[in-house]
Amino acid sequence: MKIHNIFDRSPLSYKNDFGHILVIGSSYNMPGAGVLCANSAIRSGAGLVTFAFPESAYPVIAKNIKPEIMLLPLKEKNKKITNKAQKEILEFIEKKNIKSVAIGCGVGQDINIKQIIKSIINKFDIYVVIDADGINSFQKEQKNGVIKDFVNAKAKIIITPHPKEFERISGITYNSTDFFREQITKTFAKNNDIICVLKGHRTVVSDGNNIYNNNTGNAGMATAGSGDVLTGIISAFVCNKDKSLILKVATAVYIHGLAGDKASKEKTQTSLIASDIIDNIASAIRSIK
Repeated sequence: MKIHNIFDRSPLSYKNDFGHILVIGSSYNMPGAGVLCANSAIRSGAGLVTFAFPESAYPVIAKNIKPEIMLLPLKEKNKKITNKAQKEILEFIEKKNIKSVAIGCGVGQDINIKQIIKSIINKFDIYVVIDADGINSFQKEQKNGVIKDFVNAKAKIIITPHPKEFERISGITYNSTDFFREQITKTFAKNNDIICVLKGHRTVVSDGNNIYNNNTGNAGMATAGSGDVLTGIISAFVCNKDKSLILKVATAVYIHGLAGDKASKEKTQTSLIASDIIDNIASAIRSIK
């Protein structure tokens, strides 16, 4: 993969130049997913990060979130984000000039999340990275591999499914051969006018025209929270200005894998956990600058 240099910064830069990211994630039973996403976003160069989550998860989240990240506790039902929070989220995106939203990590499968995602992608011309249960919430929306809400969206959408999530959202039975993975990723991205990141060995990234096969990463990254870290990195990288979106996403995937490779050398593949990947993001960026 050709690495695109998206890391140069003007000495006159200030934090708003690198985007304000809103991470919407977590639930009472899965508070760590959104934390990993938000923590990786701030480590990946975001100017500002706000983390929105169900208010009952506050005690755990407050203990584990990076101190640089702002918190936005939301109204909830059954300890999950409710659609009553939708108005607050939309107003926050508009008022704070949010450039990128990462949504889905640890939220649980609930119709409320689908409605919140729909309201965001239909209203704002921003980057929206959809992961995990954000993806799963659309599994009944596809017809012949097309999701109308994606095609008609104002937002620039990036989805990050693992194979089973891809099957649910596309209706395509997964095959692990490289050629098949490339073709289904490209076709789904093109038909829905999105960027699709199909995770796995040699993660495939496509915007429907270009295809990138990632060559970093290792089996130790098959661990809880690794995908949440990737979502955070992507949400930060897409905010860099004047660069090709597909190359920014592909570079995020590369850095995620490279950080995992560096972590595995210290921790071993057996003992590697997702937060180890975050700890090695800076080293991964340094090594290719």
